[in-house]
Amino acid sequence: MKIAGIGDVWISGEDIKRGFAAFAERGETIETVEWQCGSYDALQAINLAVETGGSEAYEPPEAIKRAVEDADIIITQFCTVTRDMIDRCPHLKAIGVLRGGYDNVNVAYATQKGIAVYNTPGRNANSVADYTVGLMIAECRNIAKAHMNLKLGNWVRDYTNKETMPDLSGKTAGIVGFGAIGKKVAQRLKGFEMELLVYDPYFKPTAETKGIELVSLETLLQRSDFVTLHCRLTQETEKLFDAHMLSLMKPTAYFINTSRSGLVDEKALWQALKDHKIMGAALDVYDREPPGKDYPLVTLDNVTLSPHMAGGSRDAFTQSPGMLAREMLSFPKDKTSRFLVNPDVL
Repeated sequence: MKIAGIGDVWISGEDIKRGFAAFAERGETIETVEWQCGSYDALQAINLAVETGGSEAYEPPEAIKRAVEDADIIITQFCTVTRDMIDRCPHLKAIGVLRGGYDNVNVAYATQKGIAVYNTPGRNANSVADYTVGLMIAECRNIAKAHMNLKLGNWVRDYTNKETMPDLSGKTAGIVGFGAIGKKVAQRLKGFEMELLVYDPYFKPTAETKGIELVSLETLLQRSDFVTLHCRLTQETEKLFDAHMLSLMKPTAYFINTSRSGLVDEKALWQALKDHKIMGAALDVYDREPPGKDYPLVTLDNVTLSPHMAGGSRDAFTQSPGMLAREMLSFPKDKTSRFLVNPDVL
């Protein structure tokens, strides 16, 4: 059985080989090819096109297609696996994606062809959880704003929240979505002695919920001092946080989003922040990326903003091949896995 790994600017072919070493030890062939997509910015542009237009929005270079034609398994992170690529791989039995999202793979067509598709959910859970807590502190304690002012030669200590600037200890954090990332955020916030509320209609109480109160979304918004989003973007959750939902928040509360911008009505969030209906927001995702300096949210003084980088730690990238390999180790004898995204192939 041949495994073809497609490296990119974040996860190299050598990273894939190291992660799938157990396959090589049992006699499988592992070959890799580097996807020469250019700079990080070029990769980001391709990723955005794929996120909005699907896997067929970008056709991989001919050199990539030739390199994987005789593969039984294709491993990729960001490079697309399109209908044409699948058709050119007559022996293809599985596709592994080295991240939680798999919109770069034509899953529907792979399923039609009986090809199993695996992803790597939670590979960047630690990275995003760390970053989320960092954004919370940066916004409520004005760390980024103070840094910017000092760089400009200004000694500024008073900001929009000067009368209510909080400690985390004793405050209430509302976590929306209790998957891999939401759970990691909860673990970290417990260390800050915060009260934790969780809204996730699909989560069933377990031992993991000790010290956590499961509540309705409305209750979470009304009681939380910090609201942080960690749910999937679906038809059900699109624009979930609209003007009405935001109006339920405390005027001293902070809104944190390192998940997906589509969860939020950006115009309503901008209005709530502009009118000081909520105290502040820390955001890593936007409806338009990059947003540009005149983007409405960017013009506000009660926000901390970053360029969609919460999940981008080196550890998150290098650990993902090993995570995926462990879940696929029983393949092809056993296709079942918690990472299998198209169980219809079973």
